[in-house]
Amino acid sequence: MKKRFAILGLFPLLCSCSGRTISNEEAYRLITGFEIKLDQMTTFSFYERKSVAKTETTCSTSLYQVFFEDNYIHSYVVNEDYKTSENNYVLETWSYIENQMIYEVQTNNDGMKDSYVYAYQKDLWEAKIKEAFNDVRSANLLYTIRLKNEIQNQTSQTIITSRSKNESHLYQKIEKQNKDGKTIRTKTYEFDDYLIKEVNEINAYSTTKIVFSYKVTTQEPNIPDLNNK
Repeated sequence: MKKRFAILGLFPLLCSCSGRTISNEEAYRLITGFEIKLDQMTTFSFYERKSVAKTETTCSTSLYQVFFEDNYIHSYVVNEDYKTSENNYVLETWSYIENQMIYEVQTNNDGMKDSYVYAYQKDLWEAKIKEAFNDVRSANLLYTIRLKNEIQNQTSQTIITSRSKNESHLYQKIEKQNKDGKTIRTKTYEFDDYLIKEVNEINAYSTTKIVFSYKVTTQEPNIPDLNNK
């Protein structure tokens, strides 16, 4: 039991989150508004997603970054298994344009880099950037749909607490209880500026924390047209 309580304390919930308490109906309305705003967003200049998932014996950290204006994509995954060292690994990747070539670089567990280099083609890179943009949209839609489902399918064993600072912000805490009324799983979600910013998922055996960062722009991505140079 002590280990379980230790895990629960790894990532404290955002209990001090400011904002007034709102009803499920108002939270649902805000979420719908976030989806509308997301649909209107056509470009980002930067996006980052960092996740840390922990159990008593494992820790997995991942990072995904897209520098849209610089045509640069970077990611890594670090997996740690404290009982089975064979499961430990580090994987890092880069995609970028340099000297009229597209570079796809990946490290292996030995720290060596494998590179795939090919001639720059605008349509191929545009497709890669579009895929990265769709990843941003998909991540946000995942959580808006998830929260809507929680509200629509709430049972007597689910406690939903919602707070909001303004029309572009929502903090929601969802507690799942067993038949004895004991909380067995807690999830918190926070949206700011209409976009998902932080997710925490906690139960007796594991924790997951995901933090998102963005820079929104009104300019289209700067895709180089090297063929016309």
